[in-house]
Amino acid sequence: MSPVGRLEVGVVGCGVAGQAAATLLADAGHSVSVFERFAEPKPSGAGLLLQPTGLSVLRRLGLDEQAERLGARIDGLLSLNHLRHTVLDLAYGDLHPEAHGLGIHRGTLFGLLHGRLRQSTARLITDVEIVDVVRDGSQASVVDKVGARHGPFDLVVAADGAHSRLRERLMPRARAPLYPWGCIWATVADSRDVITAPAMLQQRVCGTTTMMGLLPVGQNRVTLFWSLPVEELEAGRSIDAEAWRMAALELWPEAAALIEQAADAGDFARATYRHVALPRWNDGPVLFIGDAAHGTSPQLGQGANLGLLDAHALSRTLATASDLAAALGSFSRRRGPPVRFYRQASHLLTPFFQSRQPLLGLARDALMGISCRAPGLRPMMTSTLAGLRRGWLSADALDAEGRYRLDV
Repeated sequence: MSPVGRLEVGVVGCGVAGQAAATLLADAGHSVSVFERFAEPKPSGAGLLLQPTGLSVLRRLGLDEQAERLGARIDGLLSLNHLRHTVLDLAYGDLHPEAHGLGIHRGTLFGLLHGRLRQSTARLITDVEIVDVVRDGSQASVVDKVGARHGPFDLVVAADGAHSRLRERLMPRARAPLYPWGCIWATVADSRDVITAPAMLQQRVCGTTTMMGLLPVGQNRVTLFWSLPVEELEAGRSIDAEAWRMAALELWPEAAALIEQAADAGDFARATYRHVALPRWNDGPVLFIGDAAHGTSPQLGQGANLGLLDAHALSRTLATASDLAAALGSFSRRRGPPVRFYRQASHLLTPFFQSRQPLLGLARDALMGISCRAPGLRPMMTSTLAGLRRGWLSADALDAEGRYRLDV
C-alpha cells in the first residue's frame, strides 16, 4: 500500500482513461467506485491508434499480448495528397527496429479494459449520470442527475470525456471550444489487395477541406474516416452516403472496395472534438484526466494514449507521495509538459488538414514531405507520432527492446 494510505476513490466515466485508472488504483489497494451513465457501458467511435506509450500501460495492465493479437501492427504513417505527392511519411522503425503502433477497434480496446476492470476489486455502478460534486472539507461527494449523493470520497477522478459535465461545473475558466471539423467513421472488411501498405495508417488529402484515412484495426477489419465540417455532423442531419461515395472514389480510387462497403452499409459513426485546456488539473480532491482534461483533435492520434498515461501517472504518484496533496502536485508536474505539447501541437497542425484555408494546404504540400526527409526534423516528427515528446525541445527514448519505459 502506498504512503498515502488506502483511499476511497470515485471514478466518473467508464472510458479508456476511467477504466484504466480505476483498475490500477484498485490493484494498488484503494477502494474504487466507478460511475457510468449508461445502463450497459459501451464504447463510442471506431478505430484508434495505440502508440508505444499507450501499449506500455496495457503491458502494465497485463493486456498487451491480447491487444497485439486482436489489433493490427502499424509500422508508420503515409499521407499523400490528391496528386499522389507525399505529405507525410514516417516510420516507427526509425526510433527502433521493433517499435510500432497498434491499430485497434475502440470496441475491442474497451472490451479488454472492461474485462480487466471486472477482474479487479473496483465497484461498477451503472445507469447513474454524475452531474455535480459537493465538497465536504477534504472530501467530496458526487451528485447524480436525480439529486442523489454518492460518497464521500477522498479522491474523485473525473474521466467523463471531452464534453465533460463536471468540467463545466467545476472549472468555469476552462477552455473547451468545439473544433470546426469532425469526422464520420466506418469499420469494414479489410480488402488488403486494394491497400498498398496495409501495415500503415494511410491518409489522402485534397487541400484542407477533404481528408480520408484508412487504419487497419485487426481481425480482418479496417476503419475508414472522412473529415467533415462540424455543422454537417449535427444530430438529425443525415449523411448522404451516395454523395460521399462519389467524392471518396474520386479522391482514392484504389480504395474502391472499402468505400463501396462503407457506402452500402451507410452505418457511419459521427465524432466531434474539443480543444480542452484547464487552468489546473484538479479542484481540491477532484482530478480531471483523459479527454476531460486535455481533449484534442485526433490529428496526432494521441487521445487514448494520453488518457492511459494519465491513469498510470496517477497510480504511480499515489504510490510514492506522502499525502494526497503531494501526489496531485506530482501528477501535475509529471503530466503537464507532455500534455501541453500535444495539445499545442495538435491545435497548430489541425488547420493544415481540416480548415477552409487553402493556403495552408499549399504550404503543407510544399513543406511537410521535405520535412519528413530532413535529418533534424524527421526524428522530432517521428517521436511526436510515437507519443514520446515531453515538450518542443525534449523527448523520451525507447528502451533496448523498442518499448516505452514507464517510470517504476
